[in-house]
Amino acid sequence: MKKTTIYDVAEEAGVSLATVSRVINGSNVVKPATRQKVLDAIKKLDFKPNQIARGLATSKTTSIAIVFPESLFGHVKDMIGGIGDSARTLDYNVSIYTTEEIGDGNPVTGVLEKVIKSRADGCVLFNSDQVDREIEIMKRYNIPTVVIGYKVEDDNLCSISVDAHQISTELTNHYLDKGMDDIIFVKPKQNLVRLDEFTQGIKDAFAARGLTFTDDRVISTSTHYEVSYPFFQDYFKTHRHQVIFNGYDKEAVAVVNAAQDNGIKVPDDMEVVGMMNTSYSIMSRPALTTIHVPVYELGAMAIRLLTKMLNGDEIEEKAVVVGTHIIKRNSTK
Repeated sequence: MKKTTIYDVAEEAGVSLATVSRVINGSNVVKPATRQKVLDAIKKLDFKPNQIARGLATSKTTSIAIVFPESLFGHVKDMIGGIGDSARTLDYNVSIYTTEEIGDGNPVTGVLEKVIKSRADGCVLFNSDQVDREIEIMKRYNIPTVVIGYKVEDDNLCSISVDAHQISTELTNHYLDKGMDDIIFVKPKQNLVRLDEFTQGIKDAFAARGLTFTDDRVISTSTHYEVSYPFFQDYFKTHRHQVIFNGYDKEAVAVVNAAQDNGIKVPDDMEVVGMMNTSYSIMSRPALTTIHVPVYELGAMAIRLLTKMLNGDEIEEKAVVVGTHIIKRNSTK
């Protein structure tokens, strides 16, 4: 029979691990109603406190867990600098955990279980296909959490994101104003930007002019260049477009190279726009016009927001939206 743990009690009572430990230790800072919920959970689960549980109330690990999918590493590597610099300044230790949604590598639930057992003070999550599930687990254990790339707010939950819908609407209108409506969107599997919202922004810009941006204009592609490049090399044998938006710079480089290998001149015959303003954008030939997302600042702001939550400071805005801008280079006219 599985032994009941403090984590089970916290989940049953709907409170944090520290709250359970405070009740166990007889602390008087717990509200009577909350204390009773914990006591009822302890009785129901027949929980026998151990020394670790008793120590949770007074110990502080001053640690923050960073959890992101392996497929997002290329996006977040620059952000780790902002996270690390802010964490050091605020005297917090950072532990990094990666998840893998495919196969048996590092499933989300297993990784988050490690985070919970590590007794991290707070957690930073990243927008991904699994983010809603991750948020639910963090809420279940009342772990203060900041999500990067996904606008959301709740008790113990804040976010730092960009307005993907506004970005794509403005970009699309720029081309529609020039009479260019042969636009497609290359959508990678993962991104710090909500790509479904980006797609909707394109559709809404078209609809406002009585046009339709159909779903077949969205091409889902691999995040691996060695897969996306051969795909587009074949694709451009039979397809031509005026403009291609890309959900990430790496996919945009695959598009540029494959197009030029098929005799399509960039930007004379086709304009290409990337996203994130990574090193890929300046290594590309021609250099990519790209949507600059301030990834370093996103990381630094996430840590500052999380530490405010941990210190009980007043937070004026729990869902922070940061600005972006287009960096014009040579892949557009």
